[in-house]
Amino acid sequence: MNRLIAAFALATCPLAACVTAPEPCTQEWVEYKTDHILGEFASDNRGLINDLKRITNDEGDLNTFATMRLMSRTDDLQNFADSFQNVVLPELELALVECGQSEQFAPALTGFLRDEGVDEEALQWVAPIIGLMQQLREDEVGNSSQVM
Repeated sequence: MNRLIAAFALATCPLAACVTAPEPCTQEWVEYKTDHILGEFASDNRGLINDLKRITNDEGDLNTFATMRLMSRTDDLQNFADSFQNVVLPELELALVECGQSEQFAPALTGFLRDEGVDEEALQWVAPIIGLMQQLREDEVGNSSQVM
């Protein structure tokens, strides 16, 4: 009897997966894919996201110690921004290309962080830094390709 129940449970697992995923190329599917891609990214970067949340205290004031700690992680911040730009955005865009949709679907990094619970004060502080780091990286890549 137990074997029969186990076999039935295993046989129905693929059916359950089909039921939970919405029909491709619907609005629900786009939201499902977005949540999946961003959820994976958030899980992979939970430590840094938590550090960004700690930049401000409960009153919304900058926490000097947490800010200094975060500044010591500039490589991590750069990798975080690069990963969002070079992995997450292309995956989101690919999901829409699969459906033949032409509109650009590029959620802002700050929107993602806001959804993850990062305070507005922290976003106002960290977004320009990440933007500057991205610009410096692009300039560095551009200059190195001109030398060759």
